[in-house]
Amino acid sequence: MKQPQPFFRKFTQSWYVQLGGKQIALGKDEGEAFAKYRQIVGSPSGLDSHVTTVHELLDDYLEWVQQHRAAATYESTRFYLSAFAKTVGSQLKIAEVRPFHVTAWMACHKTWGDTSQHDAISILQRAFSWAVKRRMLDEHPLRDIEEKPAKQRREFVLTPEQWKLVTDHVGDARFVDLLTFLWETGCRPLEARQLEAGYCDLGNSLAVYPLQQSKGKRRRRVLFLNATAVEICRRLAEKHPTGPIFRNRLGNAWTKDAMQCRLSRLRDKLAMPELCAYTFRHSFATQGLMNGVDPVTLGHLMGHVDGTMVARQYQHLAANLDYLKNAAERVKGRGA
Repeated sequence: MKQPQPFFRKFTQSWYVQLGGKQIALGKDEGEAFAKYRQIVGSPSGLDSHVTTVHELLDDYLEWVQQHRAAATYESTRFYLSAFAKTVGSQLKIAEVRPFHVTAWMACHKTWGDTSQHDAISILQRAFSWAVKRRMLDEHPLRDIEEKPAKQRREFVLTPEQWKLVTDHVGDARFVDLLTFLWETGCRPLEARQLEAGYCDLGNSLAVYPLQQSKGKRRRRVLFLNATAVEICRRLAEKHPTGPIFRNRLGNAWTKDAMQCRLSRLRDKLAMPELCAYTFRHSFATQGLMNGVDPVTLGHLMGHVDGTMVARQYQHLAANLDYLKNAAERVKGRGA
């Protein structure tokens, strides 16, 4: 089959080539145009990147996420990628994407905080990494984004006294059960909201989630339950043998928004501005490390593959001089 050749349009004073049913602009300079043409036809991935639009790439990636990742992951991915697609328009080719497109995108969403901006850019970068792995791209155009803000780490940790203060002011036994389960297990809020009686193996103090409801969908999430968590699960599983066991006063499963609403009122009432659903998981990890649980073990308890995530996320313990002094004594068996 004869390879399409570049052609010159007098009206625009530019060179073009017709590939894949689409006309690709090569530029005004003849030498540069033919160099770009040779690059395109010499690389299958280069051909795709000059023909395929960003809209088409993101649609393909979203379809893959929907099939291989959790529903919540799909929804957040769709939200951010739709916002980016709206900013860059429908005609931008993959090969034309540059970091300034991300800068323009962020400028359109000034109400997003650092964490939201970080998550948005990370999700976009993930989409292009996916394209590189599938040879739609030779290089990642957005691998390094200077404007990408650092993700804010959760530094707020509840002390036992503050935890008691929280439970004393909730005034709803059903919500106390949910918060206590988070406090005692360190599980993700979504894991608590999704927990069903059928997942519970209370004889072995475990809750085992289906693969489709496990983060990453690569291995089943095993939640280790202490005595307090087992008691809560046994009581609620008997009451709700099917569906989520944590319910509100109307008998409905707790939603993310409902939890945020309740915690928002507690933040104001208790003057704890950083209190959120993940505070209990963060407190579980911090207390575990300070009580001598090693990062590898703690990582498994929290559902991480290894202890790397724990070690990275909780570096703020290095600022706790009392903890470090005690740890130095424990190395020789002299600490508390």
